[in-house]
Amino acid sequence: MNVSFNPAAKQEFAEAAGWYAEKAGERRATNFRNEVMHSLKLIVEHPNLGSPTAGNTRSLVVHRYPYSVIYRIEENNLRVLAIANQSRRPGYWAGRR
Repeated sequence: MNVSFNPAAKQEFAEAAGWYAEKAGERRATNFRNEVMHSLKLIVEHPNLGSPTAGNTRSLVVHRYPYSVIYRIEENNLRVLAIANQSRRPGYWAGRR
């Protein structure tokens, strides 16, 4: 299965990792990146693992971090729509493709 990111999701991922690097250190940022990548691997292996959300999307909470991977499965492609901080307003990513 191919994995692709909406550009805004890619930016959210980079910004969150940057925040952890600045506020908690590079080790914590690396751990965050690893947990997101592990979540993506789980989704590839089990596409229906995440909880259903609006608009044929699913959400999987990132282990140990207040973030969720918001995604859609399109044929043989995992499309990441957001790396959403759980403190943000719900569904802000709804118009993304």
